Amino acid sequence: MRVLIRGAGVAGLTAAHELLARGAEVTVVENAAGFTGAASWYAGGMLAPWCERESAEETVLTLGIGATDWWEAALPAGSVHRNGTLVVAQPRDGAELKRFA
Repeated sequence: MRVLIRGAGVAGLTAAHELLARGAEVTVVENAAGFTGAASWYAGGMLAPWCERESAEETVLTLGIGATDWWEAALPAGSVHRNGTLVVAQPRDGAELKRFA
C-alpha cells in the first residue's frame, strides 16, 4: 500500500510512523519551510494525563497514559523518561499553566 501524508506535524509524523510499521510505503509532504505556523505549533502539545484529569473525564487519563506508553515504544530506548508531569504551553495559556502548577 502506498500512502501520501500531507503535513509533517505531530499527527502526520505519527501516522507515518504507524503506517511504516505496518508495511506501507509512506511519503510525507510538508509545504511550510519550517514548523512555524503548522497546526501542531498553534495547538501546542501536552502529554500530561494527570494534569488533564484535573478537569476532564477518567477516559482522558486512561488514553493519556496509553499515549505515553506509545511514545516510549515508538522512540529509541532511553528517549522517554517518566518523572512527573511535563506541560508545554504557549504564552497565551499562562493562567492555565499556573492553575495546573
